[in-house]
Amino acid sequence: MILATTQQAFGMVLLAIVLVGAVVWIAFNLRSSRDEIGSEIELASNRGKGISDEELEGKRLNTALFSAAGLLAIIAVALPLYWLGEPGRQDGAVDTFQEIFEERGQRLYEEGAQCVNCHANGAVGGVTSYIVNDENGVFVSEVNWNAPALNNLLYRYSEEEVRYILNYGRPGTPMAAWGGPGGGPLTTQQIDEIIAYLWTLQLSPDAMREEVDGLVKGIDEELFDSMKAVDKSNEGLADAESANRLSRADELKLGEILFNNQEVAAGSYSCARCHVAGAAYGQAWQPFARLEYGAFGPDLSGVESQATEQQHFDLVWRGMEEGQVYFSRKQGNPQMPGFGANPNTGQSDAGVPDLGPDGMLTPAQVWSIVTYERNMSNDSTVKSPVAGTSDSPTFSGNE
Repeated sequence: MILATTQQAFGMVLLAIVLVGAVVWIAFNLRSSRDEIGSEIELASNRGKGISDEELEGKRLNTALFSAAGLLAIIAVALPLYWLGEPGRQDGAVDTFQEIFEERGQRLYEEGAQCVNCHANGAVGGVTSYIVNDENGVFVSEVNWNAPALNNLLYRYSEEEVRYILNYGRPGTPMAAWGGPGGGPLTTQQIDEIIAYLWTLQLSPDAMREEVDGLVKGIDEELFDSMKAVDKSNEGLADAESANRLSRADELKLGEILFNNQEVAAGSYSCARCHVAGAAYGQAWQPFARLEYGAFGPDLSGVESQATEQQHFDLVWRGMEEGQVYFSRKQGNPQMPGFGANPNTGQSDAGVPDLGPDGMLTPAQVWSIVTYERNMSNDSTVKSPVAGTSDSPTFSGNE
């Protein structure tokens, strides 16, 4: 912005010099003109006495030549300087453009589309009232639905995936279609403005890690210490698939916590909010037929028979891509995010902010979720609305 402002000021000074020179030249010519004396014969230049060669080719000529040379010298120096500052001016224009998008996106978030009503100020997650219907559209219950935090959204979704969700919404949840392609009220530019604003709200990688770490530590400090030790051993690892892992018992415990938790960031780190009916409104794993509705993703019981452990890890780590095959015969869609690999890393040349390579969860945490999900069909796995709390009801995998 400083470069842009400096170059604009430089250009204005150059323009002022040229204009002042032009005004002085016009004023000089007007002042040197003769008063009218009433006769065309005497007024016409070709009728009057001309200037002598000595006078014309002396002081007058030198004045004209030196003036032209001076103005040419100013232009010759000024134009290259202006050219050198052009990249800065363009960068400043881009920054200003981005700032305008972010400001408009904030107005849409808070006043236009009123995303704030569900996701709260700062996109930290909130609660909204929602009517749950059964598969035939018959009323089941009115519930308080946890709308997830969006301040970590762009660690697991690419910009294009976020745009898809804003355009088409999430059927079966309070998230409506907001974009024109999905029948919503917002234009393509307005959707882009909201995304630009969401970028300004994203947590730092350290702050995001602290949210997950604080959750685990608050439930099981010994498990937390084991998790951090494994995470440290995996620092700088290029291949997440071959990362060091916790023991099977610890993976089951950690996987349960991460899969089921709805308390931190309104469940945005949780798998249950999409894959367990009722989890998003505080009634997960309830063995009542009337509460079997309200899940966005498929039931994961039996997933171990659909994919190898490695395929399962790859899916949770990287997410799905629209139209791409995953597991053996299933086709992906852009609504399943990658919880390990950051999809926006390395795109700064395309104008996408780069928050670093880290995604929401570490390899050890993703492996723990995979182990937990692959044991949801047997009695060794417990399921609870808020994993690890003593007062939460638990159910075995076969209930």
